[in-house]
Amino acid sequence: MKKIIIIGILIVALVSLVVYAYIRPEKTSGGPSSGAGAPPGRGPTGTAVGTAKVELGDISQNILATGEIDARAAVEIYPKQTGVLIDVKIEEGARVKAGQVLAIMESDTFEIQVKQALADLEIAKAAFDKNSSLAFVSSESNFKQAKSSVDRLQSVLKQSELDLQLQEKQADIQMKKAEADLRIAKAKLDAAISGAREQELAQAKVRTENAKKNLDRLNELLKAAMISQDQVESAQLQYDIYKAQLSLLEEGTRPEDIEVLKAQVEVAKTSRESAESNKDLIAIKRANIEAAKAQVDSAQAVFDQASVAKDSATWEKDLAQAKASVQKAEASLAMARQKVDDTMIKAPINGIVAKRYLDKGDFASSNRPFASIVDMDVVKVKAKIPARGIANISLRHKAVIKPDDQLGKSYNGIVTLISPVIDRASQTCDIEIEVPNPESKIRPGTFTRIELNVADHKNVTIIPVDAIVKESGENFVYTVEEGKALKKPIIIGLNNGLKAELISGLELGQEFVISGQQALRDGMPVSTGGGREQRSGSGGPEAKGHIEKRGEKPSEKKMEGDREGGRK
Repeated sequence: MKKIIIIGILIVALVSLVVYAYIRPEKTSGGPSSGAGAPPGRGPTGTAVGTAKVELGDISQNILATGEIDARAAVEIYPKQTGVLIDVKIEEGARVKAGQVLAIMESDTFEIQVKQALADLEIAKAAFDKNSSLAFVSSESNFKQAKSSVDRLQSVLKQSELDLQLQEKQADIQMKKAEADLRIAKAKLDAAISGAREQELAQAKVRTENAKKNLDRLNELLKAAMISQDQVESAQLQYDIYKAQLSLLEEGTRPEDIEVLKAQVEVAKTSRESAESNKDLIAIKRANIEAAKAQVDSAQAVFDQASVAKDSATWEKDLAQAKASVQKAEASLAMARQKVDDTMIKAPINGIVAKRYLDKGDFASSNRPFASIVDMDVVKVKAKIPARGIANISLRHKAVIKPDDQLGKSYNGIVTLISPVIDRASQTCDIEIEVPNPESKIRPGTFTRIELNVADHKNVTIIPVDAIVKESGENFVYTVEEGKALKKPIIIGLNNGLKAELISGLELGQEFVISGQQALRDGMPVSTGGGREQRSGSGGPEAKGHIEKRGEKPSEKKMEGDREGGRK
């Protein structure tokens, strides 16, 4: 309980001291003795401050980070076989290409295995060739003959069926034509015997009269020279024909005409009988086709037997075994040759020999590396970027790295990978940068500083960050008017940790307090005579650069450059 009381007394005393320090300057500055007896830092008329004027300048916003440099690819080479190294062809630092032979191991045992595998393959091929020739002489010939017989008989049967279909269609057409001719001949004969009908006679008279009228009309036109003589002659011929036909009808059919018509009827009957006889020939062909089908079925049965004999023949199994023996011998030969090839240690990638672990005469094995190779024509840098700044970075974004082992050196690269997720614990996002390294000056394993420029504003109003006073989340600066400090709210844009872009609140060339502002209050008397007047500066490195300390990680303020206000 006593401890709590003592702690409470100490807190009250501390608060009293703070209040006293706060109100004491006002009392001293307003009292009659505020001249020679004023505390240090105060002038005869108020608190001494330094000032500067708002000027134009350039400002950049960079995201700063650190990372470790890695090679694009790094591999350790392990021998695939076990044996003594009889030749080593590379030294550390040598540049090699993928597939290049780096060292050779003893291979006598494997060479003997290759020769043995070759002999086994020759034996297997001879056995296979022998079985193949026997198989061709045996049932393969019977099988092909049976198949040929089936194909031939099927072809003959198909052609006979097509011929039958054609003959049936021709016989049907011939029968129909013969019957039609017979009916026409009988009709003509009946008409001739019965004589001309009155209707036919009347029609013939009308045709003759019309032809006579037409002839008379054309003769009149010929007299008037309106038509040619050929037209008149044609009309005359037509009239003569119609007149002759009318005379025949009036006289009646002659006996010799009736005899001709009777002869035509007999010819039509003969044609019909011939068509009927063709049907009998078609029936005979149908019987021949049935016999051909039976022959096809018989040949098919022979073929089926030959096929079964071919499929179940023991020679085929022997042939398959002989072929498998050849394939096995080929695989054994390929394996033996691969073992010989594996005694040559080859580079898997293009790169530089970073380390060689074995020398000529050493015993190599698959559990001990021979050498390591790095591909460092392009190096990779992995870094973590604060989540608030990752939105300003995209793929192929330009980056600058400054390796720790090369003071004053910088190299350009591009962002090639941005993680799609933010680390929950650190609130950072992983990125990867690729930097060309054709001369191999950048060494993998080195730490490096990284700069990612995300904004550049040229010829804008800027002020030092140290002049800004933050209160309740807002930014202010103090100006001096008539010997008093006036607090002005401002809006800032880019902030690189040293300088800030001034969006609004002060005018170009306006004077503001740059030192001593932390002790000021609005309306407090100030003196600029004893202070230091400074220029805000637009061309110096602090307007564009960063404060960087060797071996220290840039602060969050430097890395992100708080952007306040509405302009980027």
